[in-house]
Formats: sequence, C-alpha cells, structure tokens
Amino acid sequence: MIRHWLLWALTAWAAGCLPAQAGASGILRLDAVAPGQPASAQQAGIFAERDFVADPAKPSVIGNGQWRLQPVAGIEQPLLLVYHPYSARISVGGEADGSDPSMPFSTQTLFDRDLDPQYSRHALVFPLSGDGPVSISVEGARYPLQVAVLPRATHVARDLVHVRVLLLAVGVLVGVSLTVLLFWAMLRERVYLLYAASMALQMLFLLCSYGEAYALPVLRGLAVFGAPGIWFLATVATICAVYMLLDYAGLRERVPRLSLGMRWLGAYLPAILLLLLLLPWPADKQWFPNAGNLLFLATNLMAIAALFQAWRRGGRHAGLVLIAWVPLVVFSTARALQLSMGVPIEPWLQYGLPLVLAFSSVVLALGLADRMLTFRQERDTAQAHAERDWLTGVMNRGGIEHRLDWAILNTRREGVPLSLLFLDLDEFKQINDRFGHAVGDSCLRAVVRAISAELQYGDQLGRLGGEEFVLGLSGAESTRALAMAEHLRRVIQADCHWVDGNAVALTVSIGVAQCRPNDTVESLI
Repeated sequence: MIRHWLLWALTAWAAGCLPAQAGASGILRLDAVAPGQPASAQQAGIFAERDFVADPAKPSVIGNGQWRLQPVAGIEQPLLLVYHPYSARISVGGEADGSDPSMPFSTQTLFDRDLDPQYSRHALVFPLSGDGPVSISVEGARYPLQVAVLPRATHVARDLVHVRVLLLAVGVLVGVSLTVLLFWAMLRERVYLLYAASMALQMLFLLCSYGEAYALPVLRGLAVFGAPGIWFLATVATICAVYMLLDYAGLRERVPRLSLGMRWLGAYLPAILLLLLLLPWPADKQWFPNAGNLLFLATNLMAIAALFQAWRRGGRHAGLVLIAWVPLVVFSTARALQLSMGVPIEPWLQYGLPLVLAFSSVVLALGLADRMLTFRQERDTAQAHAERDWLTGVMNRGGIEHRLDWAILNTRREGVPLSLLFLDLDEFKQINDRFGHAVGDSCLRAVVRAISAELQYGDQLGRLGGEEFVLGLSGAESTRALAMAEHLRRVIQADCHWVDGNAVALTVSIGVAQCRPNDTVESLI
C-alpha cells in the first residue's frame, strides 16, 4: 500500500508542476495547405503508427504535409513548439511559400546535433519574428504532432520543470543501477547483472525517446542511427528484462510453461527481429516496429500472467515484480494510445512513464535486497545446522573448535582469561549395553540440560563425540573453573540419576585447563 501511495504521489506532483499543453496553444488558426505524401509506416508505442493528416478542427495537432499557422497576436518573444517530434522532419518559414526574408525556412529533427542548447528536446523550438502567418512543412511524422505558440518565458519555465522531472527519474535509475552493479561485482549472481543492464538500457531508451541523449557529448553519436537506433534499444532492453524477470521471480521453477512462452515472445523472436534489422536484407525495415511492438505487448501480457501465477504459488518476489511491472505496462500502453490517437497529452501521462520506471527500479532493487537478506539467513541457518550436534542440540566438534578459536584470539588481544572443562561420562558404554542406545541418547540430552541450566553469558558448550563434552568458560580463572567443575559434577550426579524411568546413576569426570598465551584448541583439549 505504501508503494502505491508513493507512485501516485510522484505522478500527482508531476501533474501539479506541469500544466497541460492542450490549453492556451497560442494558435488563432491552423489550415492544411497540402496533404502529406505517402510514407512508410513506423511504430510508436505498441500501436501501428500511420501517416497522419491532422483534423483542422484540432488546431493544436498536425501531421505530414504543408500547414499554414496564424499565431495569436501580441505574444512576447513567440516560440513555435512542436512537441515530441520523434522521427518527423519539421521545416518552418515566415510565409506559406517561405519567401518572408525576415524568417527564412529552418529545418529541425530530434536527432540534430546543433539544436539550441538552451532548451530541452521534448519540443522542437522555432523562434518567430512576429505575428504574421507561418508555413510549416512536416515529413516523416508517424503519429499526430502537437504544436503551440508560447511566450519564451512560459516555455522556459515549463522546460525547466520538464528537465527536473526527467533528471529525477534518470538519477534514480543511474543510482540504483550502479548500486546493483556493485552487488553483482561482489556476489557474481547473474540476476544482479541482468537487473543493472535492464535498468541502464531502459534509461538509455528513455533519454533517446525524449531526445536528450543526442544533446549529451557521450551519447550524441547515437543520433546517426535515428529511429532504428531507438527500436534497437527498446528490443534489447525487452530481452534483458525478460531474462531478469525469469531469474528474479524464479519463474522457470514455478511456472515452466509460461516462462517458456516468455522466452519465445520476449527473447528468441525479438533476437531474430534484431538480426533482420542489422542485416542489409530486407532493405525496407519499416515492418520492424509493428512486429516488435506486437511481441512487446504479448510479452507483457505473458509476463503478468506468469508473475501472478508464480505469486499465487508462493513466490514472494513474483509479487514484488507485479507491483513494479503492472504500473509500467499500464503507463506505456496509455502513452502509446495517446500518441497513436493524437489526444493532447496530460502531464501525469507524459511524466508518469519515467517516474513509474524510476519507481519500478526502486521496488525491484528492494526485492533484490530482500533476496540477498533471504540468502544470508539461509546461509546462516545452514551454517548453524552444520555446527550443531543433531542429538543434543549443542555445538558439534567443528562448531565448538571454531568458537574456541575466537575465544583464544580474544584472550590474546584483550587479556580476558579463558578456562576449559573437559567432561567425560563415566561408564557410558555399560549404560548403553544395559539399558539400550535409546536410553543412552536420553542420558546425553539430560547431561546437556543439566549443564545448560548453569551456563553464564559467553560460555560455550559442545560435544566432541560419543560421551565427551567440552565447556569453554570465558572470563574464568582456574579457581572459578575448578569450582564450576565441582558444581557441575554434583548437579549431573543429582539430576541424572534417573533417566526415562531408569536408575542409570550417571556420573561425570571433569578435567580443567586454563588457556596460556601460546595455547591452541588442540593443546587445550
């Protein structure tokens, strides 16, 4: 429940900070001058993009072709903004024929290196010289484009918030990815490497789809690949995420059939598509987004079904992945619908996807931390069982020798005295022969109960084997150790006379040794 409130708080904060772009577009009139020429289809999101000619009844939306835009008069330092251009090539001039010398034609794409660095790339920015009509030419648009004419100050303010929100999401992704990568470097478990790679690829896809990667010196070289580069990143990120989910939630063991379907839909078939994308044949690659995004949708549906089934079968980590994955699928699907339908984007949707991606990375990282804690607890439990005597419950020979090693080191460093009691049950073989091994086992347990009742903090009791026990007394000089030995001898003689209704008359012989500076466990015993 807390995680869900965090998710909605983040998206609500984004919605409050970022006013919707649909209102007050600054456009008085927008007319289609010439329809767009047929172009090959591409893909945005999970639905088929199409060559789009905007409805003149929607003055803030345009598509391929020639457009004549009349801005509202009186806007101070007007900027023509084309939001989320993706693969579109936009040319803007001062007149319908581009002949206005005060504003010659300017052409921009999302992948240009020389865009004005004072603005982010979530919109292509064209400064206008006045209130006159503007000619807009659009080529290669694969979905409806939103346009607006705003004062420079308004756009700068909104742009600043856009950058802050995007940096918040990217910062979380970078921090979580680096942390988990360090975990992998120490633990060498594949799931940590897959997680770090998946988050890094999704972050890179986010930066490329928003265009910000092409403004960074380290990443601007990706611009030469254009839209196919974004397709490639999205597909590789999907493949990596599928294998991460399989390992993270243990889907291979819990839901083998569904996990096999996930591998085919989310890894094997996309890998074949990537190979065809990289090969020179077929030359026309415009089929790739349709096929890739169809597989993406099918993989998400299969993953949700597999995770839900694994969670129902007791997979706690599968439940954590559901919490992280379902919002991500919902927002990515809603974003694709909005792009395909040309509906004016709302801030909660525009920034919900990167924020949900950051939220998902944190939830999954918490799950990895929980996984690490679970493995540590299992290791400690296994180690404790390995050091315990199964019959009496006290430490076995290996366990007590390990503890005494530490006690001897502490004696050397801190000068804390250490004494050792060696206990041997008298005539134990005769008790076994007379009363049977079951009674003999009960005698061993009775002795342990009697000794344990007299132990103080820091004392260590272990069974060396057979009827032999050793007791380490931390902080005890030889005088106290001798007194303790005599006390235990009397307690055992009194408490273990009768065992399981049999008069075994059990007694014990005890030897005492005090640790000297050069002693070892072997020499003490």
